[in-house]
Amino acid sequence: MNIVIVENNPVYKNAIKDKIENSLLFAKCDSVSSFEELNSKEYDLYICDYSSANSEEIEKLIRDNKDVIVITDYESEFLKTPLRKKVLEYLIKDDNSMLDYLIKFIKRINKNRYVNLLLVEDCHMTRQIQKLILKKLKFNILEAANGKEALEVLENNKVDLVITDLLMPVMNGKEFIKKIRKIKKIMDLPIIVISSNDDKNTFLKALKFGANDYLKKPFLNEELIIRVNNLLDLYDGFKKIHHQLQIDALTGINNRFYLENVLENIFNFYEKKSVAMLDIDFFKKINDKYGHQFGDDILRNFASTIKGIIRKSDTVIRYGGEEFLIFMPNTVKEEAFIVVSKIKKALRENEFKYTFSAGIADEGETLAEMIKIADKKLYEAKKKRDDIII
Repeated sequence: MNIVIVENNPVYKNAIKDKIENSLLFAKCDSVSSFEELNSKEYDLYICDYSSANSEEIEKLIRDNKDVIVITDYESEFLKTPLRKKVLEYLIKDDNSMLDYLIKFIKRINKNRYVNLLLVEDCHMTRQIQKLILKKLKFNILEAANGKEALEVLENNKVDLVITDLLMPVMNGKEFIKKIRKIKKIMDLPIIVISSNDDKNTFLKALKFGANDYLKKPFLNEELIIRVNNLLDLYDGFKKIHHQLQIDALTGINNRFYLENVLENIFNFYEKKSVAMLDIDFFKKINDKYGHQFGDDILRNFASTIKGIIRKSDTVIRYGGEEFLIFMPNTVKEEAFIVVSKIKKALRENEFKYTFSAGIADEGETLAEMIKIADKKLYEAKKKRDDIII
């Protein structure tokens, strides 16, 4: 991202430039003291000092479809101008946290290019006004006129954020939220409710049904911008932590937390499915003879080998110690046997010389039951010195 700062105060100009260069890996930053110094060079973002003397230059940038953030000493004057609704954001110079917020805001709009936002509003004019505000934040915007249309959009598109009205024909916002939460948990998809309803109980009910936040019409543009950006920042942090919790640090594959909190929830989506339990043979002897570091190398190698063989639809999980689980949707155990046999074959050509035993199951009403059956067959395979039992 190419950024330019237009600021005649060298202290502010250098402070902003240093902050951007030290905080944003994706940004290159120039600075000038006046609009005349801009010449013809194009930038992705213009950070401009505002005063009544240079308002026309900022207007011209906006007419030329440039993205502008205003910094100013003249808050009350600026808030009375039409520029307030045209710029991406404005910041007041006497606020000590201005620079931190500026960095946070630039990071957010850079991320928003990859965010699909679903806007649900039955009034076309209102939807277009909201769309104009949100477009400035670089979202990819999908639209729907009611809850029924919105569910179809969700079914056919990856959606990262939903903003919905409550009072709509065909399917209202309340019913829409209830249906979303049957397929998407509150940590999977954030929802903001917007409504002109004066009844606070209506908003409270929306929150109880699964909305994350709400706004009452009419609202300030800045309020919508801040609520949306803050909610997405919270979700980014949550997803990062949640991802770390789901990944086994040693092997880089999914762990028991993923098994119990994610896989268990999608198990019933598939009519046919199989589970394979794989256990490295004589792993304790390997550790005792060659040391735990070599044992760790074996575990990483085994995880990598499995990932290289299984299909895109399959999931491998480090179940515990040297035991690994493979979940195979739309698969019967005879088909799962073929996949596990390919892993056996790959290990015979591996630089590390070790083997594994396996048990495979496609019986069981629950994931826990299916794992228990596969684990029992794995135990039988170990006892009989048989490679794989189905």
